Amino acid sequence: MGLYLGSVEINASIEAVFDFHTDTSNLPLISPPWMKVRSIQQEGEGLGKRISIVISQFGIFRNRWIVAIEEYDRPRRITDLVIKGPMKRFRHARTFSSPQPGITLLQDRLEYELPFGLFGKIADRIGGKFFISMMFEYRHRKTKEILETAFHIDH
Repeated sequence: MGLYLGSVEINASIEAVFDFHTDTSNLPLISPPWMKVRSIQQEGEGLGKRISIVISQFGIFRNRWIVAIEEYDRPRRITDLVIKGPMKRFRHARTFSSPQPGITLLQDRLEYELPFGLFGKIADRIGGKFFISMMFEYRHRKTKEILETAFHIDH
């Protein structure tokens, strides 16, 4: 199973960063250019919320993902689990902490497994880990940029 760990410090309140990540309309804003997010539908709020997303990658691969929120502790933690999608396993936990007022540390932990057994493991070693790291680095950069710009405009 693959594991990605990453973090970013954002000059915004913990509530603002948490709420930004629970608002599905922000997903297209923080998705890298090679990954287009469309057709977001959701049912419910908080714990148990289900989200249906259509994701296109590189203009070639198009998949529907169904995600369930399995942990929800505002503003400290949110975890989503893909219950239907192209990955064999995809569990994404985000924890939020505030090392000082107005600063939020967002930490991502992604546990994933590509499909196709041995072939999936080889694909992960060849490029999967790199692709996931690039995706999260982009997400962190865009989240920081959007929230810090909004935070400074609002305050």
